[in-house]
Amino acid sequence: MSTRTMLLAAVCLVATPSFSGAGVINGDFETGDVSGWTVIGSGHATGSSIGVTPTEGSYQGYLETTGNFTALAPAVVASLGIAGPDIIALGAGTPTNGSGMSQDVTVAAGDTLKFDWNFLSDELNESATFNDFAFFSIAGSPFLLASRNSSTFDIVSPPAGFDGQTGWMTQAYTFPTAGTYKIGYGAFNVGDTGHNSVLLLDAISILVPEPSTLLMAGLGTAILALGALRRKRRHA
Repeated sequence: MSTRTMLLAAVCLVATPSFSGAGVINGDFETGDVSGWTVIGSGHATGSSIGVTPTEGSYQGYLETTGNFTALAPAVVASLGIAGPDIIALGAGTPTNGSGMSQDVTVAAGDTLKFDWNFLSDELNESATFNDFAFFSIAGSPFLLASRNSSTFDIVSPPAGFDGQTGWMTQAYTFPTAGTYKIGYGAFNVGDTGHNSVLLLDAISILVPEPSTLLMAGLGTAILALGALRRKRRHA
């Protein structure tokens, strides 16, 4: 096989896009419920009637820390596949009760989990001891999103029942290797079982590498290699 032929073959291989095997089920909650998710505690889908407009469509996910249907913290942690000490290591405090939801996704290396989130809390006028917090988890590893003490809140005209909200933010996580991962979300009370805090979620999706990006990378590599080959032959 000639050098030129091998270079062209390399372009074809690099330009082949890698798509994930499956995306997130009901990541936009447009079914009007939380179908596709395993929920523990108090979690559901809601519209803009709560005083917050979803970032996409008409619905958003809603996980709260207070209410008759919330669960004790150890049960939530176990459902998400997280070790208790890892939750404590987030530095927000020891949780009492709350809610969580999760599902398994199959991805390729380099795929990216992307989602919108907003943290609402009724603890802002209470003692800093009550450091309610929200987090997401990947394969049992938790990552802090917000807490009563560490986040900046908009306290101007907050949604009814809350002292403030962080406002919508976007979070991303890139998977280092291919496989099936449990993705999870949770919100916890700290120091009490009252004064509700809520994690809102929307637009949860898996992004895959753009074929055009891969193609350009392959073409660039081939052009540089061909140029080097021509210069070598010219000086031979």
